[in-house]
Amino acid sequence: MDLQINSKSRVSVHVQLEEQIKHLILTGRFAVGSRLPSIRAMAGFLRVNRNTVARVISDLEREGYVESRRGSGVYVVEPPVDAEYLRRQEVVERVMDLAAAQGIPVEDLASALLARAGARMLGKTRVTFVECTPAELHQFSDELEAQLPVEVERVLLEDLAGRVSHEESPPWRLAVTTFFHVHEVQEIVEPLGIETVALLAEATLESLRRLTELPNGTPVGVVGWGKTCMENLSRSIEGAGLDHLAFNEVQIEDEEATRNLLGEVQAVVCSTVTAGRLREIMDETGVTEPSRPEIIEEDRTLDKGGVEMLGRILRRLPQTEA
Repeated sequence: MDLQINSKSRVSVHVQLEEQIKHLILTGRFAVGSRLPSIRAMAGFLRVNRNTVARVISDLEREGYVESRRGSGVYVVEPPVDAEYLRRQEVVERVMDLAAAQGIPVEDLASALLARAGARMLGKTRVTFVECTPAELHQFSDELEAQLPVEVERVLLEDLAGRVSHEESPPWRLAVTTFFHVHEVQEIVEPLGIETVALLAEATLESLRRLTELPNGTPVGVVGWGKTCMENLSRSIEGAGLDHLAFNEVQIEDEEATRNLLGEVQAVVCSTVTAGRLREIMDETGVTEPSRPEIIEEDRTLDKGGVEMLGRILRRLPQTEA
């Protein structure tokens, strides 16, 4: 039986048992349609009061996780899962991963969180994220808002100077960008007293895995929107140590060079947005299977360690400013 009760925990036995059973149901360990152990068996196995187990089962039935069938027992039903619950569970999993990495027992983590119950939650810090392409601007901003208590204003690099010129004091506490643009952003925002934080954008593991599998000497095209985007993509890939491949770079705005490239390479690395345009070009020029080069979509992601660093910076900000 995948249930454990810690009698020394500050978390009540009732809460421990109820939340564990919910978790086992939601993860499929207690399958829909399966019968739970009897109240007597569960209480004896866990060495807890039968009345406590009975109240837990009653609560689970009221919340729609189980149903009692007279003379047969208690059965798991399809759980009433909503988007809010799934979002909360995702947060819990991330916190537990971090605790495990630091060697912090789950019980200690639970006690620390309970100690802060009722504490005022900090409001979201207003920041700006600056990037050179709309696709990466929105992707990276979404990543930050999903992982940190921030409200992100999304600004393209080419629009940043004009954005700050409209007001003496922009409403951001920090300006965030990737390392490729940090100096450009600093020159514009730091005279206004806004600190710039640079984050590393990394190639995703799936695209790196596919590139690693390509034979030595394979000609690979690197295609990006604009010079800066293409250079960033190339640096991200080359930084992964893929020296066995022969890379060739073009900007997709140069359609003639792009068409020539498609006839010379066996694979192309590009963002998802660029991939759509590449497929259109191949359709227009009549390039069909099996002569089409493989398209490896490479949407970079923000380095996890960098996001955690930004979180520490946010926590050190004066609360009146955050």
